[in-house]
Amino acid sequence: MNRFLFVIFIFTLFSCSPQKKGNQKKINVDIPEKLTGITEITFNEEIHDFGQLISGEIVVATFVFTNSGKHNLVIEKVESDCGCVHVDFTKEPVEPGKTGLIEVEFDSSGMFGKQFKTIEIGANSKEPKHLAIFAIIINEQLEIKY
Repeated sequence: MNRFLFVIFIFTLFSCSPQKKGNQKKINVDIPEKLTGITEITFNEEIHDFGQLISGEIVVATFVFTNSGKHNLVIEKVESDCGCVHVDFTKEPVEPGKTGLIEVEFDSSGMFGKQFKTIEIGANSKEPKHLAIFAIIINEQLEIKY
């Protein structure tokens, strides 16, 4: 009985193989020119220190980037590790040698102490880029004694 189940198992395994040589089709997809090629993105500054803030303040930092590659740069996604950070960025393709902006708005409401937030930039570059913001938040409603 075990031998019979083993044979059925082997037969099923090979009959369901996804690599059937005769059925493979090559699909050509037209990719817009703006998305072809990997390019480079460089920032004037990758870290911004807001210094000392009072809890509840909303501040903005603008990061300037340059397309230092040979292809158009397209930012595909921008993610933050906190809901207190809102990001707006250049949405149209940036040509080689041209600059774009990433504007980061930080809302310090309800926070206190040292804060470090990161922003990840996903684009048609070799690796995702990371930006960071720092602040020391003073919250008069919270008093922490060490």
